Amino acid sequence: MSGLTIVTLLVVAYGVLGRGGYGRALALGGATAAGSAIVVSGTAIPTFYAAALGVVVALVLRLLGSGRTPSRVREPLPPATSLLVLFLGWSVVVTLVAPLLFDGLVTVTPGSTPLIAGVVTNSNLAQIIYVFLGVCVVVFLARSPRAGPELIGLAAGACTLLSLWRYLHQLVGLPFPEGFFDNSPSFAYIQTAAGNIPRFRGILSEPSSLAGSSLVTMAYMLPRASALRGWRQLGALTVAGIACYLGIISTSATFVVAGIAAALILGGASLIGFLARRTSLSRVLSLVGCAAVIVGIWVLPVVAAFVESTINDKVASSSFTERSSANGDSVNIFLDTWGFGVGLGSARASSFIPTLLSATGIVGALLFTAAVVTLLYRGAALREYRPVLWALVTLLVVKIAAGPDLSDSTGVFWLSLGLLSRAALLNSRLPVDRVEAVDPSAPPSAPPLGDGLPRLEPRPSTSGPALP
Repeated sequence: MSGLTIVTLLVVAYGVLGRGGYGRALALGGATAAGSAIVVSGTAIPTFYAAALGVVVALVLRLLGSGRTPSRVREPLPPATSLLVLFLGWSVVVTLVAPLLFDGLVTVTPGSTPLIAGVVTNSNLAQIIYVFLGVCVVVFLARSPRAGPELIGLAAGACTLLSLWRYLHQLVGLPFPEGFFDNSPSFAYIQTAAGNIPRFRGILSEPSSLAGSSLVTMAYMLPRASALRGWRQLGALTVAGIACYLGIISTSATFVVAGIAAALILGGASLIGFLARRTSLSRVLSLVGCAAVIVGIWVLPVVAAFVESTINDKVASSSFTERSSANGDSVNIFLDTWGFGVGLGSARASSFIPTLLSATGIVGALLFTAAVVTLLYRGAALREYRPVLWALVTLLVVKIAAGPDLSDSTGVFWLSLGLLSRAALLNSRLPVDRVEAVDPSAPPSAPPLGDGLPRLEPRPSTSGPALP
């Protein structure tokens, strides 16, 4: 047990007892992505997944409550979550069957562990549990009445501010609990480049992770600020500026490459929406856009030279060679297993797509893609949830560039899917009360959920005494 264990327990208690709902406990758990709540059998449990255990309890209570009232109509799964359940089931099948079919096949893992028939490793079990908890989080948030887009801002913003705290500690000596928020033994902490040159990683495991987290924070905070007013809008813009600065000082190529890709996607989508007259721009944004175009005439050559230099340096580095080799070997594993995959926990490339293909095969990749695309499409219908959509798109771009893990310890991936599923649910015009899940933060004396329709109270008769 560590100090972060106690903090995680306090966060869980806050989620259960607080008025904001248990989603806030999940978001705060994801803020310490490189932190471990507890170590079980040599496996460090990230704080986000430790908090997600409360979601499992809530869903079990929901099922038990439905079982005691057989007359109540059982609600279907929220939008696209059935695809995620199928993805989880298929992943478990691949993980259990692959060692029997491809006994002795050397996998792309940190230890190059071969598959052994009938043997399920701790890594296999951990990754299956993480995906299971993630799917539970999606189902829970989709049915939680107190879950809103602000959860992404809480998770990403808290991580950014904690990283800023550590930066000020290194810069001006501000007191900071070094090693408290990033205590997981599962990570190799990298904060130097070739030649022992110092690099900043914040409270995350490496500068690349800080760069990705900073991009996600910016992708959420900037569109979110347009919907806010006053000091809250100023706060969102300030956090976005801090994230941009931290991404720059991380000196990570991920910040440059993934940032440009995400900006092009956002710009292209906005342009298409504007030309199709589905979106409009305010006068302020129009003036800012025109000013940005004028400034870009002089700034663009400098930026292009910087991007070219960064990419060339990355391509010439040994890190790029190692990462490319891991991705190539993972693709070969996918082909050697005839597209079946080797299972969760038995594949870890350098980027997300090779890991997904080699771990879950073509069927798993298609199920996963279908779920994500469905939620992106249906969740975009509500303008309030657009910042969540852009945070998820940016996170996926970061993962494709340099994010191999399916088990996202920041929690942003699963939180975003859950919130977009809720957005799709709200947009379907179903009564919200009919699709709520039990929230562990609800008071014990809360009345049973209704059917979402107004209640008509009987009026006393004016022609005679009321019947008992």
